[in-house]
Amino acid sequence: MAQDSSKGQPISLIDLEEFKPQTEEDSRERAIFYATAMAVLAGNILTSYINYCKSAVVFSPNGQFKPVETPPISEELFKQIAKEVQTVSLWLAVCENSDDEVPEWFKEFSYFSLRASDELIEAPLAKEVFELYPLDLGIIPTIQSLSMNVCHKLALGETRVDAALALGDIILEAARQRIELLKFSLSQSMLVLDTWVAEVKPGAFQLQF
Repeated sequence: MAQDSSKGQPISLIDLEEFKPQTEEDSRERAIFYATAMAVLAGNILTSYINYCKSAVVFSPNGQFKPVETPPISEELFKQIAKEVQTVSLWLAVCENSDDEVPEWFKEFSYFSLRASDELIEAPLAKEVFELYPLDLGIIPTIQSLSMNVCHKLALGETRVDAALALGDIILEAARQRIELLKFSLSQSMLVLDTWVAEVKPGAFQLQF
């Protein structure tokens, strides 16, 4: 369970009940911030993974260590993969913070967040991302499948022995950031959220390495 950085205590969905949106419009508007913030987090996670793989070194024929060679990554490919990471992360936040029963307000909020994510980046659509991965098998198989798929798309499999699964570890380790972004999106004023979105939204999925 994630920790509240200000109190050092775990944050749960029950703790966020007091901040739940009171109207459909409020839920939709706050979901725009949440989706945008999760897009930034997805970009950071993907950047960390790419940099981890690129930091590997190999022993050259002349007896010296040199950086591993990796293919270039286009802006478009980065955006598409970051969208996959963001979409799965939005799903993961529901799984991490709900028991068998997901509160109706959180279902609605998560739905609006996925719709907002499609407005940020149209391809792939969130529903298309969900069709790619075995969500019904649970968190670990889904995250491992995502990690291996991304590793293949970026051609990073030969950089490190753990390259295929390293992204999954980074995603799972970001649980605290996900719940804190959720709390922030629910508890802050719309003025604060709208200002942040206006500044960040155009570059939410930019290459960062």
